[in-house]
Amino acid sequence: MEIQELEPARFAAVAAFAAQARAADAPGGQPIIESSYAAAIAHPSAGHRAHHYAATDDGRLIGHLRLEAKDEDPRRAIGQLVVHPDHRRRGHGTALLAHALDRCREDGRDTLSLSTITALPGGPDRDPAGERFLRRHGFDVALGLIRRRVPVAAPGGETERRLWDEALAAAPDYDLRGWTGPVPDDLLTAMCRMDAMVLSEVPMGDLGMAPEQVDTARLRAKEAVTAAHRKLAVHTVAVHRATGDIAAHTRVDVYDDPTAAHGHVLITIVAPAHRGHRLGLLAKLANLAQLREAFPHVLDLWTANADVNAPMIAINERLGYQAVEATPIYQRRTAA
Repeated sequence: MEIQELEPARFAAVAAFAAQARAADAPGGQPIIESSYAAAIAHPSAGHRAHHYAATDDGRLIGHLRLEAKDEDPRRAIGQLVVHPDHRRRGHGTALLAHALDRCREDGRDTLSLSTITALPGGPDRDPAGERFLRRHGFDVALGLIRRRVPVAAPGGETERRLWDEALAAAPDYDLRGWTGPVPDDLLTAMCRMDAMVLSEVPMGDLGMAPEQVDTARLRAKEAVTAAHRKLAVHTVAVHRATGDIAAHTRVDVYDDPTAAHGHVLITIVAPAHRGHRLGLLAKLANLAQLREAFPHVLDLWTANADVNAPMIAINERLGYQAVEATPIYQRRTAA
């Protein structure tokens, strides 16, 4: 097996086998949209430096390794390691991991984070090989995540009307605004503050990730990357009427591929000073209505929450989300 920098000509092939691997590892789980996956390889996230490596056997692509680091957190590498299902249990994953650790040490990264998919009690079966692989190589869980799914039609009917009335009554001092695509200019500064708040307010377990510095240039760069990844962002915010501050924000990403019948809830966050007004529930309900109208072909939503994020889990369960699988993030020091 050879490991080399991934060439652009192979981006589509990597996306295809990543989709095959996801279908094999998580049947009935959140599918990979190949066009978006390949575009994400070509266009790193704003403020991230990424490297991709291909593992080949007699010229056949059998594995993919992604390593990236954020500008604010240069000593941490965030990785993804995928071996084609037909080529597993032959040492290829171990070789790719050794390559990842070598690259991390050369680049001064002292921590490596990788994730896998595992089963939940009572949930669909998931192959435990990924978890065993990481633990065998010295990784420990740094953040427990639970992936959930909900039909876009849920909760619907009387239940949805009751939840809407309840949330609206608890938030008399707030207005809702929704849009698709880039942030309106008049909300740009406030949205920078909300975006920078994510890593300090959302539970991140033992990852110890540095907060992100978000100014208007960074936010616009992130929006450009979303478009380059062939996604569209559907936003709703709650604006505090007296101050004009954004008090809550939720976002769903949908794909520009019309055959993609699902979207992904990227973030829902309420600013600390404005909690206790059902703003998370209110914003999510409003965004759901906007999503249904603008993208009627989207039938399901997926989201992932830290397993200790009780307030957001409670909101999602009221909206009808069902836990499907765990997607824990593991990490280890890169020193031998």
